Amino acid sequence: MRDRTHKQTMRGDYLSDKQYVVVAIALLMTHILLELFYLWLGCIPMALINIASILIYVVSIIVIVSNKVLVSIWIMVFEVYLHVVCCCIFLGIMCGYQLWLFGTLSCIFLPFFLPGLNGFQKKQIGIFSVVIIGTFMILTTLGRQNLLPTNYNASPEVASVLYYVNAFLSFSGIMFYAAAYNSRMSEKNMELQMAAEHDFLTGIYNRQRMQKILDAEILRAQELDENHLMVAIADIDFFKKINDTYGHVTGDEALKELTKVFSRYFDEGLLYGRWGGEEFLLIAPENMTYTEFGSMLEDIRKQVEDNEFMSGNEMIRFTISIGAAEYKKGMTSEQLMNTADDKLYIAKETGRNKVVY
Repeated sequence: MRDRTHKQTMRGDYLSDKQYVVVAIALLMTHILLELFYLWLGCIPMALINIASILIYVVSIIVIVSNKVLVSIWIMVFEVYLHVVCCCIFLGIMCGYQLWLFGTLSCIFLPFFLPGLNGFQKKQIGIFSVVIIGTFMILTTLGRQNLLPTNYNASPEVASVLYYVNAFLSFSGIMFYAAAYNSRMSEKNMELQMAAEHDFLTGIYNRQRMQKILDAEILRAQELDENHLMVAIADIDFFKKINDTYGHVTGDEALKELTKVFSRYFDEGLLYGRWGGEEFLLIAPENMTYTEFGSMLEDIRKQVEDNEFMSGNEMIRFTISIGAAEYKKGMTSEQLMNTADDKLYIAKETGRNKVVY
């Protein structure tokens, strides 16, 4: 039986396609410069190998543009790995090419911690990470024992310069990928926080976030011994009838239209969020009296009553009922909300389309 939950999966990287194109172009330009260096040094084997590397990066760019990014990533990673091994064999370890393995390791190992990777992807990363570490140790050991078939030795001065250049490029790569990883994780955390605190349909705060705000406001009122905290519950009248008559899509549009009305009072300090279903919680602006809050709620009610929107071929209008409550010393959030809910019940039972506070 197939999995029909459509879980989100990740391709195992943390850069955008555009960023990978930039990486591929940068590596392509690096290898073009290396080609000139190998020819100047007279290292024909590396010059020939480097021509293949240049062609590989051209292919990688084409593959990325063809939306096969993961394939391109592995192509580039293996190219760097094999190029490093060849450089160490023909030029020795004094030039520092083996340091590129650190950058390669960071490139493939950081995605190991990305959420959503499957077991096979993690196994690939783990195996290749071990191979890279082992390769570095083997190359370093063989190089120090003069067991590598190095036939193209650069002068000590050139080798020293190359060592520092390779060290700089390698550790710059590590910092780049670490920064990219942290940036991607920050974006994901923000997305998760946004999803956890906002209503998917209307885009405003959800009940969880509004409850946190309400609890914090009550705690502040208790600490400052103030009674300026006021809340209200707004409910769309005959919302079920709207859904049954015009469809749930129209009902969703009604919720969005009501949200637009609330948003007009945001600059005045009104906090609002979807409490559940067709109910919305409103928290009064600071430094507003209860009477002034009641007047604001009445303005909101009138704006909703006068508002209309097109759904299909129908012009839709609806009304809301609102119940408000003022915080009294010693009240809990539940008691305050119950008081507002009782006022909302009165508004509903006495004709709807009214504010009771």
